[in-house]
Amino acid sequence: MTALWIVLGALGLVVLLLAGVTWAFFRFSIQRYKVERPDEQYEDADSIWLPFRERMKEAQAYIRAHTAERVKLTSFDGLELTALYLPVEGEAKGTVLAFHGYRSLATIDFALEVEFFHRMGYRVLLPYQRSHGESQGKYVTYGVKERFDCRDWARYAARRFGEEEPLFLMGISMGCATVVMSMGLDLPQNVRGVVADCGFTTPWEIMAHVAKRDFHLPPFPFLYLLDLLARLRAGFSLKGADTRKALEKSRLPVLFIHGDGDDFVPLWMTQENYRLCRGEKELVVVPGAGHAQSFGMATRRCEEAMERFLKKYGGKR
Repeated sequence: MTALWIVLGALGLVVLLLAGVTWAFFRFSIQRYKVERPDEQYEDADSIWLPFRERMKEAQAYIRAHTAERVKLTSFDGLELTALYLPVEGEAKGTVLAFHGYRSLATIDFALEVEFFHRMGYRVLLPYQRSHGESQGKYVTYGVKERFDCRDWARYAARRFGEEEPLFLMGISMGCATVVMSMGLDLPQNVRGVVADCGFTTPWEIMAHVAKRDFHLPPFPFLYLLDLLARLRAGFSLKGADTRKALEKSRLPVLFIHGDGDDFVPLWMTQENYRLCRGEKELVVVPGAGHAQSFGMATRRCEEAMERFLKKYGGKR
């Protein structure tokens, strides 16, 4: 009996430990938390944007100077979402709707791109993703719910600027997963294409990668417990959306961008998305670029690829 109690006690400790680790990871990765100095995260010593800090300061000043309006939208599940609207001088060629990444802001992730889009003649709409910045929300769902927000912002842009005007979706990191997952939904007919920068495939696969890389946690049983907790607390599954399924369903053209030095979202995820994409496609791999650094490190190359993409698919019909 003594041995049995020892075994049961040990099993109980293991269960408590797993529960504690799962709860801690849930709060760390899914639950919203307040970020100090959110618009200045690029100043942090561990920021991926630190190498571009001076350019970021100038670019953010440009965004502040050209933001004309804060637009509000109510999500399908009742959250108030906010986006920055940056009109272009003169007649616009179309609209770029751009989604930032995990724990970041549009004013950071797209700071370096906004002026380029304006030079190309495109107005820019920069949503704060749910549970980020000025938008409401308690949980980050890694594209599972955010893809519907993307669809609704696209519908808003089509209504406001005209259903005949070209509309492009762009996303970086989790924002990339958001826009690519939205390709499996009923998007407005004037969506002409998607720029997909360093996105993952599913919440499950990116969680598995980060848990192993940073915390040496195996998928079983950890991810199964995390998925259960996400279902119960946040109302989504880690397998609730898949970029590959959306790409197999859609015929929209996609420009894929990824750095081969990315150890946060591995390059193979974009390569797999590219392989399964059924629309016209192009892949730009930037040597040495870490996560979300491709545009900053190879600005001219990325601009040329985006310019070709916008010109090829952005003509008015």
